[in-house]
Amino acid sequence: MIITKIKLENIRSYLHEEINFLEGSSLLSGDVGSGKSSILLAMDFALFGFTKGELSGDALLRKGKNRGSVELYFNIDGKNVVIKRGLKRSKDSVVQDYGYIYLDGVKKEGTANELKLAVLELLKYPKEMLTKKSLVYRYTVYTPQEEMKQILIGSKDLRLDTLRKIFNIDKYKRIKENSKILLSRLKDKKKELEILSSDLEVKEKEKVENENKLKDFDSDVKKINLDIDTNSKLISEKKDEVKKEEENIETLRNTKKELEINKINFQNRKNNFDNNKIRVNEIENSIKILEESIKKEFSVENVLKKMDEKNKEIFSKDHEVKEFDNKMHELKIKINNSNEIIRSIKDLKKCPTCKQEVKDEYKNKIVKDESERIKYFEEFLKKYSMDYHDVDGELENLKKELEDLRKLERDIEMNKLKLESINEKKGLRNKIEKENLELRKELEDLKVRELNLVNKIKDYSKEEYEKKKSELEILLKKEKELEVKKAELNNEIKNIKIILERMEKEVKNKKEAKNKLIKIKELQYFIEDKFNSLMDSLERKIMLKVHYDFNELFEKWFNILVDNELIQIGLDDEFTPKIEQNGYDIDYNYLSGGEKTAAALAYRLALNQVINNLMSEIKTRDLLILDEPTDGFSDEQLERMRLVLEELNIKQVIIVSHEDKIESFVDRVVKVEKKEHVSKVI
Repeated sequence: MIITKIKLENIRSYLHEEINFLEGSSLLSGDVGSGKSSILLAMDFALFGFTKGELSGDALLRKGKNRGSVELYFNIDGKNVVIKRGLKRSKDSVVQDYGYIYLDGVKKEGTANELKLAVLELLKYPKEMLTKKSLVYRYTVYTPQEEMKQILIGSKDLRLDTLRKIFNIDKYKRIKENSKILLSRLKDKKKELEILSSDLEVKEKEKVENENKLKDFDSDVKKINLDIDTNSKLISEKKDEVKKEEENIETLRNTKKELEINKINFQNRKNNFDNNKIRVNEIENSIKILEESIKKEFSVENVLKKMDEKNKEIFSKDHEVKEFDNKMHELKIKINNSNEIIRSIKDLKKCPTCKQEVKDEYKNKIVKDESERIKYFEEFLKKYSMDYHDVDGELENLKKELEDLRKLERDIEMNKLKLESINEKKGLRNKIEKENLELRKELEDLKVRELNLVNKIKDYSKEEYEKKKSELEILLKKEKELEVKKAELNNEIKNIKIILERMEKEVKNKKEAKNKLIKIKELQYFIEDKFNSLMDSLERKIMLKVHYDFNELFEKWFNILVDNELIQIGLDDEFTPKIEQNGYDIDYNYLSGGEKTAAALAYRLALNQVINNLMSEIKTRDLLILDEPTDGFSDEQLERMRLVLEELNIKQVIIVSHEDKIESFVDRVVKVEKKEHVSKVI
């Protein structure tokens, strides 16, 4: 981000002013109170709006004026951006008025928060800052010098809390707090699910009973269906017989013709037979190749038996491991209880019940008894721990042996597939050979059939026809009776299915509740035993990295600003400056004025670089604003400020100072003066 221009309209001591900025270093120079810092506050307001407790409308809008505005021009990644915010005096206060943002010539109006969100997105700042003070901007781009001194001399808790917010490390604290809320909700949900799933077994038993009833009814229906099918077949057969009796004569006449046709078909089948023989030979060759490729056969039953044995052994060993673990846990609880009794009895002066003084002999006896109990428990704890590790090792070996058996089982299954292929081919071969046998027999059957039909036509009589018709009517009556009985059973089945459907949903809901309960318990265990410690570990690692980088940069900038080998400076574990002079630790407040300012500036520059390195995507890394950074500096320290500016390697540096000597260090000087309560750039 590079600032190119700012326009002020009725802002503090300014009426109408336009100030241009270039890349490089610029100095806002002028007497104390001339309005230099007002420009920086206006920049802050243009970007982020009001800051509660620091930057209000009353502090910005010029006294006696009802409206004002700030228009800030800057460049990000080659894109030209203009943002404007207005101020309006109402009856009781000064509020933010209209506002808009131009991005590459496209204007977008918005509320104060919408403009701030757009700026945060442009600068790649965390969106969590939408409703908070922009600490990243405050400690990387623009920090009033007194505010930086305040973080050095303030309480360690405030300093650590501020740094956690700057580096967004406080999110881990929020995560842990949120996890407590989640745990509370999980516990409530767990109680609800426990109640819902409590009678699952009873409902499942009722469901099984109704399913058995349904099976009985289904079985009865199947029997009736078999009777109906059998009867239907008999009816069909009887109808065929009746019809055949009527058609036998005509059939006989056509039989000879059919026989001739069948002879032709037989010859065709004979040709198929010869072709089938060729196919049989090909199949035999395929079978031979497959049989040669099959590996040595192992008994899958033996492998499965061994796997079952291993699973039982694993289950047994796993049970032993859990038993040892439970016993060790119980012993640890007993040891802790005994230690708690010892601690309590040692601190006890008077009996809480009778108010009499507790004698040392009594307390010593209790301590001795509990100490012996602790020793006794610890001996068992040591023994159980050794047994635990032995059994756990055996468990791992059993798991490896089980995996080897599973691999052997897969090999056997592969051989089975090959054998199935062989059997399929053999089946096909047998089918073809059987087909050929049937073809030969077919013609013989046809000849026999011709003879039989001729004989039957001779024996045909009307009495036989009437007999078959009577038998058919009896079968049709029986069919109706079976259909009525089947309808009654189907009605019973329908009612049972309605009950089962309702119970199925009920059992399903209870099973789902039970499964959810298991998952909630697992999640609760994870959060309580794993998650919070993980958050603590992440927070420590990030803070250690930040501290290491911060300390190195702090030492570097201080040593550039203060040429005094007798003073050594660094950071302690709480990010407080640790100062050593002539081999003695001294407090920050005992430094000279220039050394205090140098320490504050070094802290500020180190913080700037650490934030920019940690938050590599932010777009304000090319901009630095220093507000009176040399207050109390000696001439030699002012000269060293030149080295700081050269070492910074930042595209745009804006300095506010009343020190004339700094003018020789910078690329451009903007002079500000104030006359008759009006500030102007000259």
